[in-house]
Amino acid sequence: MESALLKDIEGKYIEAVQSYEHEIAGDFSYILPDSYINLAFLYWSFAFELFEFNIPNNINDEYSIIGGNRYKIILDLGLIKFPNNIELHFWKKYFQHIIYGEEFSKNDCESLLREYGDNKTIVPYFFLYLFDKEKYKGKRNELLDRCNKYPTAKNIYIKSIID
Repeated sequence: MESALLKDIEGKYIEAVQSYEHEIAGDFSYILPDSYINLAFLYWSFAFELFEFNIPNNINDEYSIIGGNRYKIILDLGLIKFPNNIELHFWKKYFQHIIYGEEFSKNDCESLLREYGDNKTIVPYFFLYLFDKEKYKGKRNELLDRCNKYPTAKNIYIKSIID
């Protein structure tokens, strides 16, 4: 398991950020979209989840500023490298929706799935589950299994929404 992911799972979030940054800055052949996604999620959490994330995890205030400046940059860098990755597109829309109240509806999310759906991620289904619990129950359960298996900051957040 990659160092950054392991640190993320262990709750060593500052070390995880440093490792994710190192991964995406290098020219590593094994770099995956998940490194960009997890890093952007951590930065977003640092910037916008003070009571839910920073305080319980003893994240220094300076990381809140860094996170606010970096989360979108990291998503955009990920989209340059992986332009058809559904999860990168999803988080970009989701963060804008949560932070700024930009419109992001069930139909918008389903459109992303139609346009970029690749069956490699089911993360957008946590958002769809909020609109139709019966229709997306199977995907929710599959997501919960993944979240339990790999309890990264992102997966802990997802689990808190759908559990």
